[in-house]
Amino acid sequence: MSDVEAPKTPDTPMKPSVAIAIAADGATAAVGSVPSSPSLTSARRASLESPSPIISKLDPPTNSLVTPLLNDLYQITMSYAFWKTNRHLDRAVFELFFRKNPFGGEYTIFCGLDEVLRHLSNFKFSADDLEYLRTCPALAHCDAEFFDDYLANLDCSDVKVYAMREGSMAFPRVPLIVVRGPMGVAQLLETTLLTLVNYPSLVATNAARMVVAARGTGRHSPEGEEGGIVVHSPGSPGGTRLVRKVPKCVEFGLRRAQGPDGGFSASKYAYVGGFDGTSNVQAGKVVGVPIVGTHAHSFVQSHSSLDDARHLTLKDEDGNDANLLERALEYRDRILPRTMGGDWTSPTNDGELAAFLTYAAAFPDSFLCLIDTYDTLRSGLRN
Repeated sequence: MSDVEAPKTPDTPMKPSVAIAIAADGATAAVGSVPSSPSLTSARRASLESPSPIISKLDPPTNSLVTPLLNDLYQITMSYAFWKTNRHLDRAVFELFFRKNPFGGEYTIFCGLDEVLRHLSNFKFSADDLEYLRTCPALAHCDAEFFDDYLANLDCSDVKVYAMREGSMAFPRVPLIVVRGPMGVAQLLETTLLTLVNYPSLVATNAARMVVAARGTGRHSPEGEEGGIVVHSPGSPGGTRLVRKVPKCVEFGLRRAQGPDGGFSASKYAYVGGFDGTSNVQAGKVVGVPIVGTHAHSFVQSHSSLDDARHLTLKDEDGNDANLLERALEYRDRILPRTMGGDWTSPTNDGELAAFLTYAAAFPDSFLCLIDTYDTLRSGLRN
């Protein structure tokens, strides 16, 4: 989705919303803040403010694989060529941008900046990294000083990063991140920054589109109509105001994700895109995304008859023990057909109903069932 433009001369670059400088010890400072602007022209004209106080060094990237070696080989060979010709300290400006919005849409949600800053704050080749690079055939002829003097002491202390605010709406060919610094180290950041931005932005954008689709064109209800969307009934005098609940979007994609990191990133950045929660418990622990869930088809299939639920009781509104199965059957067989109309007389799967009741008894305050194990409309919905 994204790309990095060839190095520019170090004239004043476009300054998006936030600028970050990396100190020699890996600490970060907000070099300047440019107010958000609906006009790209005004954003380009905005000047940086006074530097903010240095804050402590950032934690390492969430994924331990994010190191200087998470890179394409040609980034390292180009850095060597710059070093070999004594151009590695030349100042350069790289712009990270994309050419088309994903999914044929009109916008992109920019994400991944948090991990980018963690990477820059902790950028350092380890002794093991350098030992491995020496053994690579493509680098075997390189001067020892390139590894021992240059890469061994390389960090991002002379790098400045200008970026849009994470979660901002972005558009094609407008830089998301601008990297300004020595050409040797700036070249080494390209691939890593792309992989830290592309997938998160893709997930967040898709999530935002799903949220918009789920909530429709109605507006959120005013105060006093909590959790609703106001819609208007077409053709009614004055337009009848109807309030319906705001649909919730929840991410359940871990089992089909591109590995553990793909699953974690999807949970994290779908939340940035507007989702309400995830089934991924690890994402809940690490980044605080609310965790939610139903139950599996296997749970339903593990119940075969209503006998599995005959002993279940819950407290009723008066505080008395009520037989859960008797109440459920009364509602399904007598009350529901009278209130809903239609054909509610066909038999349902008793094992499925027993599973629902068993799960409801275990989680009476947060029960959510999965209704498509056998027949969604004729059994699951009725049960």
